[in-house]
Parts: sequence; C-alpha cells; structure tokens
Amino acid sequence: MSSSGPLKFNPPQVIGVLDHSLDPEGHIPYELLSEGIDVVVPLWPSYATKPGERDKLIVRFEKNDQAPVEIIKEYLPADIQPEFVIHIGPEHLLNDGVGQLWYEVYDTADHLSCSDPRSLTIDHTPIADELDEADFRDATIWGYVNCDTDPPIWEGIRVDIPPLNNFKIGDRCETLWRGYRSLNGSGVEFVRARWKDVRKSLSAEDIERGYGLTVLPYEPHIKPMDDQCSATIVYRIFRGKRLVGISKLAVLKIDRVISGDGFCGPT
Repeated sequence: MSSSGPLKFNPPQVIGVLDHSLDPEGHIPYELLSEGIDVVVPLWPSYATKPGERDKLIVRFEKNDQAPVEIIKEYLPADIQPEFVIHIGPEHLLNDGVGQLWYEVYDTADHLSCSDPRSLTIDHTPIADELDEADFRDATIWGYVNCDTDPPIWEGIRVDIPPLNNFKIGDRCETLWRGYRSLNGSGVEFVRARWKDVRKSLSAEDIERGYGLTVLPYEPHIKPMDDQCSATIVYRIFRGKRLVGISKLAVLKIDRVISGDGFCGPT
C-alpha cells in the first residue's frame, strides 16, 4: 500500500450488472438471483511481491434485513492476478431491497485501503410476459399493409407502443422488428430486415400514453417482404440490466403485389 495513507478504489464491478455510472441502483438480473453474483476486484497497487508478504482481500455486502456478508481471501505473491472474481451465493440474495457492496484490502502490515461502495438492488418480482402487443397504425382490419396503404409503406411502417402501466420512469424499452417469408410471423426470416429501437429512459408520458415509432429505412427493413410475407414486433422493458416485462407478439401481414405488374414500391 501507499505510504501516504489508505487508497480509495472505484466501486466494484459485478458481472451481469450494469456499471455504476449507467445504473446507480445496480439492479441484479433476475436469473442471477438464483445463481449468485460474481464480484470483480482489479489488482490493487503495491501488491505483495516478496517472500513473507501477503495481501488480504475482504468483500463485503450489507443489507438491513440480513446478516452481513464477509468473504475473506489471502493472497501470496504467487497468487497475484490482474483481477480477482469473488462469488456471493444466492443465499445472500433472498430478500428484496437495496444493499451496499464494497471491498477492503489489507497489506502485510494490515494497512487498510478500500473501495467506494455501490448499491445492488434485489427484486424477485416475476417478469410480466403478457404485455399488450404493439399496434400497427396503418394496418387493415385484417392485419395487412399493402400497395394501397396511406402513407405508403416505403415511407415507413408506423408502430404504436401501448401505455406501459406498472413500469417506472427511467426504465428502458427495446423494440425489435423482424421479417418473415410467411403470413404468420414464423419460418424463414429475412435476417437483414431486423430493426431495433431503444427508448433509453421512459418518461411519465411514455408510461401513461405509450409512444409511436416508425420502422425505416425501407431498404433493408421493409422491402424484402413482398408477397405473402409478414413482420413481427416485440418490445421488452428493462430496469437496469434486469428484464421486467415482455410483450405479446404483434404480427403484420405485408403484401406488395400489383396484380399482373410485379411489386409496388421503390426498386
């Protein structure tokens, strides 16, 4: 350790949890709650290098309604690595709420240096997987867009994401469009036609009223679907890195056939 006094390190990283700067609340992905989390501690300065020296690492996680977690590891010069990964088991992630994670390092003389803490949020709320499907604003009552659609489909496919009740301001919504060589949103996919929109931070208005999107450009996202084709939309809601909601599949039938005269739309 530095002879000038204790060092301060950045908050630890957790594999699968967004960086502190991107998700200050540190939402733990749902699937990790039953597996445990891996804390990444980068190698500290002035680590043990000589015979007889050792460093002691303590990873701590504290939450009001449970016993503190204290994981102690000792490292000799031969054990030194660029980083250390410390596992915290799922038995410490049972109760919903917010805890604080940090680590401490003691040199051979037991001089202390430590990291700043970071918050970790535990939430076992089940994923809402039957959210109302998106709406294709210009589709017919039979679920088609075609050469008569107004505005023309080569100017974009307009999509309405419904109100997102029960979600929170700051949640993220990711919408994915896919195209298929069938009328029912299955089978052979036009992979190049994939399109994705990310609403990085939902507003109060987004949650209360929903919001609109337009799938563009025409090439490559719409043009491949010509005769007896379809596209699908699914949107997913994330809180930090944790998936908290997913919509039902919305299917749009696409027909660009002009009877006896090929296909409508730019060539």
